[in-house]
Amino acid sequence: MTKEERPKPVVYSPPDDPLGIDTDKDFNAEARRIARDAIEGGHKEAVEAEIAAALCRWGMTPKRSTDDPDPSDEIVDPKKI
Repeated sequence: MTKEERPKPVVYSPPDDPLGIDTDKDFNAEARRIARDAIEGGHKEAVEAEIAAALCRWGMTPKRSTDDPDPSDEIVDPKKI
């Protein structure tokens, strides 16, 4: 088999992860980017997919939208935590 006849190796690239930290960049800048995105509501689809995956791993299903308050939700005073 000649060099030209050999199959080319498969190159795998990681999927786009808008919620991840790029380890090649400054950590503090990446943390600020992620916090800013969260505050501004960025990457809503990725956040919802991450929540759904976590609930699935834990054997749970979403009972309601995260945007709708549930009257049974308890308001916790952060000073008592």
